[in-house]
Amino acid sequence: MVLFLFIHSMISTPSGGQGTVCLELLEQVPEIDTIIVPISGGGLISGVALAAKGINPSIRVLAAEPKGADDSAQSKAAGRIIKLPATNTIADGLRAFLGDLTWPVVRDLVDDVIVVDDNAIVDAMKMCYETLKVAVEPSGAIGLAAALSDEFKESSVWHESSKIGIIVSGGNVDLRVLWESLCK
Repeated sequence: MVLFLFIHSMISTPSGGQGTVCLELLEQVPEIDTIIVPISGGGLISGVALAAKGINPSIRVLAAEPKGADDSAQSKAAGRIIKLPATNTIADGLRAFLGDLTWPVVRDLVDDVIVVDDNAIVDAMKMCYETLKVAVEPSGAIGLAAALSDEFKESSVWHESSKIGIIVSGGNVDLRVLWESLCK
């Protein structure tokens, strides 16, 4: 198992534009068989899923979502959009909900949603900082947290994957919040 972190500076663009993230990743590492992407409103993962499946229909696209804002996981399980009454997560960039335009793409092209808690996200942020010397916001670190989670390691996808690409997006770190989280 090899993990590839693709650090992307998040810019608000339509899903097609966000699909270029996937194109760049697969251009650099074409043998990736699984991609893990943060999910919130669904724009980034929709672009990635459309691009990835267009290039390789058998590639797996997995969403990474915080436990305190798991509307995508609940929506996939229910087969319809679920709106949560409230969210509670350190990953403030992942508190939005799927919409009518992104839901069909997530429903049809995202293979699974991995849900992780805030402690796992903070551990992934810490790993990024200590190992890579890169400050990553909680929303961006969630893909790494998902890849390292027990839920993922126990899944069949883990055993079937040999090269996993992880989209790490966002460097908007409020250092006060980061230090408070790391000191808990």
